[in-house]
Amino acid sequence: MNCRIHLFKICLLTLVILTGCGKVYHVADVQTRSYRIERASFPVDVQVASMLEPYRLKLEATMNEVIGYSDVEMVKAKPYSTLTNWFTDVVLDEVQKSVTSPLDFAIQNYGGIRLSAIGAGEITVGKVYEIMPFDNIAYVMELKGSTVQQLFDKMASSGGWPVSRNVYFEIAYGKAKNIKIKGQPLDQDKTYYAVIPDYVAIGGDNMNMLADSKFHNTEVFIRDLLINHLREQYAKGIHIQPDHTARIIE
Repeated sequence: MNCRIHLFKICLLTLVILTGCGKVYHVADVQTRSYRIERASFPVDVQVASMLEPYRLKLEATMNEVIGYSDVEMVKAKPYSTLTNWFTDVVLDEVQKSVTSPLDFAIQNYGGIRLSAIGAGEITVGKVYEIMPFDNIAYVMELKGSTVQQLFDKMASSGGWPVSRNVYFEIAYGKAKNIKIKGQPLDQDKTYYAVIPDYVAIGGDNMNMLADSKFHNTEVFIRDLLINHLREQYAKGIHIQPDHTARIIE
């Protein structure tokens, strides 16, 4: 028995020594290198390319169609700007065509407009997709004046959002003050009809105060509202004349 114990101790000691002497590796340095991959580095699959070519040409023709013209550059900025004014006015006008209730205003979340500017000149379908790449749908919402106050307060806290004509308010200490809709002071108990993107209507961008309000789904993409409006105006020879009115004052 003693021999077995002695042998076990020798084996255990040997194992400890071998383990203790094992090499441990640590990362001492990291070097990175960038490799540029050129399109020409890959062979072209002629069969696949020829199959896709008709679709590519059709897509290019669709996106390059000229549907509008702006006499001046329109820029995106806070608390208001020519691009945001134009955008929300178009949405308001186009949705009004499909509903019977008089609409009071339209809003768009600032991040939903993806271009910082649209240059003077022709506007294509592709340019509208750049402005509004998301498949957001226009909702018509019934909002109590008290909810509108919360909505505008939230907009004010981030320096202002795109808002259509019929709306005016001032930002004071991150809150909306002196709110007027269609020239009248905000009535906390009145019901207002507003056009709002579905993303915002369901509480996106921290607009949780809207989640329980009644709404009508127009089932129309906001992007399509812009395209339809531009195409109709362009066919009549009407160019965009941006509205410079200060709708939100900081």
